[in-house]
Amino acid sequence: MSKDIYRETFSHVRSSYEFNMEDFEKMKTKKTFPLKKGLIAAAAAAMAAALGITAYATDFFGLTDLVMPEKDPVYGSFVTLQGYADSAESMAYEAYRSGALSLEEAAAKYGLAARTRCVDMSYDELTALQGGELFDARHARYGCYIYENGAFGMDGAYEPENGKALDYQLVRSVKGSVVDNMLYLGDPAGYEQWNIDVGGKTLALALGTEKALVIADLGDSFVTVNVLAGTSGAEGTAALTKEDLEEFAKSFNWNVLAVVAEPELPSAPPEVQYGAGVDLLPEYIDEEQSFEVELAGWDKVWFISYRPTPEFGDMRFFLSRDKKVSDYEFTPVCNDNKSVSVAAVSFEDFTGMGVGDVLVLLDYVPEAGAAYRDVRLYRYAGEGEFVLEPGIGEAMRQASADPEPTVADVRRFCKTYFAEGTRQDPERVSDRVAASFAIQEGRKRLVIEAIGRKAPFDDSWGIREIRIYENRSSGEPVQVINVREAPGFVNGIYAGYTEAPRREGTMTALDLNLDGFCDLGVQDGMEADAPCCYWFWDNGAGKFVYGATLRNAEIRDGQIVECYKDGESGYIYNTYEPDGQGGLKLVKTETSGHGDGAEANDYRGILAYLQAQDYEPLFLRYGLFDLTGDGTPELIAGYGHYEADAGAGVWSMDSGRLQKLGSFDMAHSLLYVVDGKLTRLMGQMGYEVISQIGFDGTEITETEISHRLLGPEEDYQTFPDALEMAEDSDLSLLNRAGIQ
Repeated sequence: MSKDIYRETFSHVRSSYEFNMEDFEKMKTKKTFPLKKGLIAAAAAAMAAALGITAYATDFFGLTDLVMPEKDPVYGSFVTLQGYADSAESMAYEAYRSGALSLEEAAAKYGLAARTRCVDMSYDELTALQGGELFDARHARYGCYIYENGAFGMDGAYEPENGKALDYQLVRSVKGSVVDNMLYLGDPAGYEQWNIDVGGKTLALALGTEKALVIADLGDSFVTVNVLAGTSGAEGTAALTKEDLEEFAKSFNWNVLAVVAEPELPSAPPEVQYGAGVDLLPEYIDEEQSFEVELAGWDKVWFISYRPTPEFGDMRFFLSRDKKVSDYEFTPVCNDNKSVSVAAVSFEDFTGMGVGDVLVLLDYVPEAGAAYRDVRLYRYAGEGEFVLEPGIGEAMRQASADPEPTVADVRRFCKTYFAEGTRQDPERVSDRVAASFAIQEGRKRLVIEAIGRKAPFDDSWGIREIRIYENRSSGEPVQVINVREAPGFVNGIYAGYTEAPRREGTMTALDLNLDGFCDLGVQDGMEADAPCCYWFWDNGAGKFVYGATLRNAEIRDGQIVECYKDGESGYIYNTYEPDGQGGLKLVKTETSGHGDGAEANDYRGILAYLQAQDYEPLFLRYGLFDLTGDGTPELIAGYGHYEADAGAGVWSMDSGRLQKLGSFDMAHSLLYVVDGKLTRLMGQMGYEVISQIGFDGTEITETEISHRLLGPEEDYQTFPDALEMAEDSDLSLLNRAGIQ
């Protein structure tokens, strides 16, 4: 199985552990399946208790009973892996996932227990706990990660001698509690679903083109098996049939899986406190490498080298005014299971910014392998804060074979490394953005740098700070903006970083508040209408100050308009004007549901109706396509105020009667006819989604075919047959088809 497929499917399952992609290269030896924890939460409507938890046990149940009502704008529908969508467990998880509640708060709201403690367990230990084998001999015996209440998850490999080998993930939740787990499905309508009985247990099976699921309500617990294969046989996976999936489902010992036993977990280690307020215990202070110094932003302060503790297996570094409690902690870095000592500490200007930085040289002795010296440089970023300079140790190792660089070596290296035009900054998000600003002292040229990094497994990028220079050659920034200072900031690719689909577009420059001075915007999300945080230029103060967070903001006729999607087809439009004090004031909010032309009697009437609305002419276009398969083409009419707002309605003439079948999103999109199917290609900022538009007899459906982030040299996919479109005033398509 390819690494990309594994990543694409299982990166959509959320749990409480970080993972290393290198582990997936060695799947046969992997014993746990940890995945990155979700980071956002939200409030949801209260549910006093679980609803219908056992009602489906004897009747048909399937994805319809599990899919949560909210959809992800990119990945589509999802299940919580906690049980039915109307259960307290699933509602609690959704309250945590999409609102302002912590996992503990969400659990308490729904009368549940939050489970967060988790350890690795071998397969032998798991079978001893469960009282038997979990599956037959056709399965590999991997370990699991298990919670304190017996909920667990594990990798799986099913390898029948003369059958189709499958890789899968098994997750068992325990009722009455909630953990951080979920799984994206795409479009549930794309799965064939049925029930079978195995050993007296009713199992729900779902077979899609790219993946399949086996689901079991076992009374006290709920088991979901996510199979990384479907009917398509894509990317070298098995092409599954219903018979294959049933045979796979029968290979599990469901009576054993139904046993819920709580493991005896070791005592939880003390929680490590970071930052200010840490009690500094004398036995861990390395007195030989602790110094009273004068640092920028601090005056006199103690620099404390703090030895590894039972909770944190590496050196930590603090600033403290009394050597008893920390006032500041330098970004901690942990290399576990290694002997470590401080070789040297130096306080001087290594970066050429004219202010003192902090250099620490650390000697590591691994349990296996050669000893080595690590270079950790903390660059002064203003206002008493020091930022870990990434990549400098690796750059030195590439430039010199000396395994034990000295302070003098680092000093010499930094003169070249930080020299103008020569530094290879692995975190630079974009080339320097230069802009002229008219400030009180006259016109000065400001150079703006966005500093961040690339995400580990795709082409998305994040920004952690913006540096502003009046004279870049002098080296010292006049202002450093930490993006996390923006109200409502949401962690992106890493804690303290934003997130954007690609390197370009992570930062923009425009005069958003219409005061004649350029402002800065930073995108903070992957979706098409992701929020953008703006810092406005304050001419009196001579610096940028936080101004607003808006989505899809545009300047129109002296006003600022933001637009974002509200539900399936409606949009919210907020109109702002300058408030006279350098900020913005909200003057109008409108909701657009994209009206259905109820008074129209035919396709011409619909086009006339749309012409009468306040849509931009660029988006008033229509085409004809037989979406229902009855031999009479439907009207596919586009509308919108601008690119990110574009939508399309679908109208049908059934026995001479006009009716609206529904609508679908057309933001940043084109329509094609591929293999006789209406196909939508959405492309924005290097992100591409291809989906099929259909009609299921009740509503318009959209089934995702593929999604990807484009590489630097890749182009959006094209198809030979675009859906023929005409302007709303051009009735030639209707005339040629003989349609009213």
